[in-house]
Amino acid sequence: MADTLGGAALLVHIAALFYVAGFLVRDQLILRMLVLLGTVCYLVYYYFALDAPLWDAIFWSLVMGAANLYMILVLLFERTTFRMTDEEMRLYAAFGSMNPGEFRRVLKVAEWSDADGKTPLTQENELCDRLYYVLDGAVTINKGGRSFDIPAGSFIGEVAYFLKQAASATVTVTKGGRYVAFSRDAIEKLEKKSPGIRIAIHSVLSADMAAKVARS
Repeated sequence: MADTLGGAALLVHIAALFYVAGFLVRDQLILRMLVLLGTVCYLVYYYFALDAPLWDAIFWSLVMGAANLYMILVLLFERTTFRMTDEEMRLYAAFGSMNPGEFRRVLKVAEWSDADGKTPLTQENELCDRLYYVLDGAVTINKGGRSFDIPAGSFIGEVAYFLKQAASATVTVTKGGRYVAFSRDAIEKLEKKSPGIRIAIHSVLSADMAAKVARS
């Protein structure tokens, strides 16, 4: 009996050590995994410590463990590209340092379209309230009477997005080209909720503008 109690008491110390170790790490996923291990140790202790299991303690430990396990699964999902389509993966690659969870929030406000080759994405000297990213198709830019092409894989309307002013050029995509549109209001709401999204978007748009300047 004494040996049993001694072994059960050891579980309390092990569980506490898991909790302490979890509180010492900054990574939420590791913290929650360590706490879950501690909860498992407590569950075993509550079952074997006395002649009769401590059912109330076992019940609430199971509830807390289930809630913690749910959040672990949420964190894992946010850190992986699981179930993203090929198109979404290509778009994700364009957003630089954004993590998968942040990108999934951006995807929720994305509008996917096929170009008709006639309707411009932006019109020179006209207000533009959308940011675009062209996945496929040739992109033609007309600015001040001068016309030139840039390859797909470029953001469109980033200057107007940054400065909140009229578009600096008329941009069209060849028929059948594939692009994604984001309304400025939707992106700004996301940026207010998540500084990581704001930093990633501004960083990638700055790099995209620099690449356009180098090509022009």
